[in-house]
Amino acid sequence: MDSMGFSLQGGQFMLPAAPLLSPPRRLVATPLRCHAPTQLATAAAPADRGLLLRGARSPVVKRAPGGGWLLWYQSGARVALATSPDGLRWGSPVEPDPLVASTDWWAFDTAAVCPSDVLLFSGSDASARRSFPSSAVYWLYYSGSTDERFGSSFPAADVPALPGLAISQDGRHWARIEGDHHTGALLGVGEEEEDDEHRGWEARCVVAPKVVLHAEGDLRMYYHSFDEMSQRHAIGLARSKDGVRWRKAGKVLEGGKAGLFDEGGVRHGHVVRDRAAGRYVMVYEGVDADGRVSIGMAVSEDGLKGWRRSSELPVLWPSDEDEGWDGTAVGSPCLVQMAGAYEWRLYYMGVGKDGEAAIGMAYSEGHGPEKFEKCDAVLM
Repeated sequence: MDSMGFSLQGGQFMLPAAPLLSPPRRLVATPLRCHAPTQLATAAAPADRGLLLRGARSPVVKRAPGGGWLLWYQSGARVALATSPDGLRWGSPVEPDPLVASTDWWAFDTAAVCPSDVLLFSGSDASARRSFPSSAVYWLYYSGSTDERFGSSFPAADVPALPGLAISQDGRHWARIEGDHHTGALLGVGEEEEDDEHRGWEARCVVAPKVVLHAEGDLRMYYHSFDEMSQRHAIGLARSKDGVRWRKAGKVLEGGKAGLFDEGGVRHGHVVRDRAAGRYVMVYEGVDADGRVSIGMAVSEDGLKGWRRSSELPVLWPSDEDEGWDGTAVGSPCLVQMAGAYEWRLYYMGVGKDGEAAIGMAYSEGHGPEKFEKCDAVLM
């Protein structure tokens, strides 16, 4: 058993029982509409529209099994965690930091770590999944790097980074699971793929692993890299039976045609299954010819191929306000489908002209996930 209380029995990781995170008691879970002023939040100035949390990047938002909401995000070179009763009002970061850079000299994540996605399983669901190597209810997929520049809001294309996995029973204390790569990462760069046509296109990095559990024994990882042949970012796919061992399957989405908002490349693709339409929806960063970053959307019937843009325009773009907190770029999208089939929330990272990153939210009601409006209330 290690210092975190994890033990190895019969070749499987066993985690001690631990209470799930719950929202801070001082925050009462009362109904709150993000676009209407309330007693807890006054109407926002246009420059602050959508703002939820300052000094934060790369949001991963999930509903907690016991109620409330969880937000993992990148703060500097580490992963931080905040809780909320409604996904709008967030408490102070939970201590200690859930995940920090590794101290193992040979590891792929010694300089910075960034959350990408979290899979949640209930206790009974987790124990029933015999293909998984533990009974953990939280599976954190993240990006790690040996380069300190990876802690910036928009790392350059040549910053090396690889995907990793950590598991937990409380969302706070994590045990890293070593992948097949010699650095402990789940995947490396330039490795063989199932599709020979796209073999080795990601020679620099494999970043932002977003994972969808399609069915038992069928997990899909969407990640991005920089294609040196086209000199653009693209989004690729890898598949796995157990969530630990992965095999690449080639590109699924590339940059758009000249003049589009994503002609410079696409990255940070977050995929969810649309319950109402029975299809897969991807929100992603699109980079235009001038390097400006906005958020686009694509759809696919099976999540594997045939991805097509829902529009030639972004679904969310930087603020028009000169002093806006997200006036320079918007990215790192995280899409959440609410209880209503046509109600969606889009959590995202914004960057102002001062270079400060923050997390905000836009919503869609009654239109499907093709039309989003930023919140009109400052909820910090």
